[in-house]
Order: sequence, then structure tokens, then C-alpha cells
Amino acid sequence: MHVHLPKPLHGWREFAGEVGIIVVGVLIALAAEQLVDAWQWREKTGHAEDAMRIELADDDGPQAYARELIGACLDKEITRIRDGADTAPPDQLRKWTAAYAPPFRTWDSEAWKIVVASDIGSHMGAERLIAWSAPYRFLPQLTEEDQREARLVITLRADLPPSGNPSPSDLKALRLDAAQLRLTNRRFINTSQLMLARMNVLNAQVPETIQRRLTGEARAMYGDCVAIPDLKAKPGAGLLSANLRSPSVQ
Repeated sequence: MHVHLPKPLHGWREFAGEVGIIVVGVLIALAAEQLVDAWQWREKTGHAEDAMRIELADDDGPQAYARELIGACLDKEITRIRDGADTAPPDQLRKWTAAYAPPFRTWDSEAWKIVVASDIGSHMGAERLIAWSAPYRFLPQLTEEDQREARLVITLRADLPPSGNPSPSDLKALRLDAAQLRLTNRRFINTSQLMLARMNVLNAQVPETIQRRLTGEARAMYGDCVAIPDLKAKPGAGLLSANLRSPSVQ
């Protein structure tokens, strides 16, 4: 007995051609979908990078830049308090401690938090994601140092009695708090240098208009001790020698 296979309406060749057209159409549709998806993610990652660049260049960056500007000035002021604890008149010490007022700032990372909490980071590529994480890794440390410095400033001002001569224990506490504030200031300078250098790699520099404005206001407030940061120089904390001696201790 012979089994007769059903014949396609237009023959096997025509049928195979129609199937091929369908397959090609599906592949084109999938490829187009992937292209659209890739384009959408490029848009999302681009917007995320723009947001981080603005956050760093217009918010956190100017704070780090300003800290570098006045770092030597604050160092001079707090060193004068530390070294003058045993020789300066009490009223002069009170004036110096009351005048020591390093800026207290908050360090924002909202744009970075959005990247970490979403799928955007996975579409940026590991190398790019690490590059963006580099400046943001300093912000928790800067926030902690800011809070610590603020507490130390309050303690420094409370070390001396409101009037009369301070006791030897008062002066010892004053020297210790001044030394800790000097170290904190040095850490601020070094961390700011590192942060600004890593921002530079991402083309997230502090705008020159902000640099000039901060420099002018700093000089009006602190005088000739203001030092303009060299944003192209390699930070001291990034040198190989930093593994042998901390640049924070001078």
C-alpha cells in the first residue's frame, strides 16, 4: 500500500520560500527590537552620566575645590592655636579659637544612588561604572570628616574658660584638639585632591567660572595664604611614596 503525502497548495519550493520569508521577518523584528533596546539604554546611561557630572561638577566638586583653596589658611590658623597654647595671652587664644571656622558642608550622591539602585549600572560596562564610582567613594569619608571636624571645633572652643587664666589641663586639651583639627584639615585637602583628579578623568571638572568666583571670595576672606589647586597634578595621596608615609601628617 502506498501512502500519498499531501501536497502543498503551491508546491514545496513555494512553501519553503514563504517559511523563509517569515523567518527572515522574525529575525529582522528581533534585531530591530534589540537595536531599539540598546538605543534606549544608551539614552538612559547618557542621562545618568549627565546627572552625575552635574552633581559632581556643580555641587560636590566646588566644595572640594574650596577646601583645597583654603587648606593652607586653615592649617596656618590651627597651627597658631596649637603652638601658641603655652605662650599666647588667654584672651588672644579665645579670639583665635572663636575665629577658627572651617566650612561645614554636606556631600550629595543622589545621582549615583539612582545608578546603583537601578539596572543602569549593568548597562554602563564594568570599566565605566568603576570610573564613576571612584569620586563617589570619597563622599562617605568626607561626610564623616565634616561631622568629626564640627564636633572638634565645638570642643576646641570649650577648652578654655570664658574668662581668666586656663589651667594646665585646659591648655593640654586645647593643644590636643588643635592637633586633631590640623590632621583633619590635612585629610580634607588630600581627599579633595584625589576626588578632583578622578572627576577630571570623567570630564566632570568644576566650571572655570565657579573656580574664579571661589578663588576671589577665598582671597577676600583669607588673604595671600589661598593656594589655587593644580587640577592636572597628580595628588600626593596617589603617589607610591604615600604607602611609606601618610601625606596627611606634616
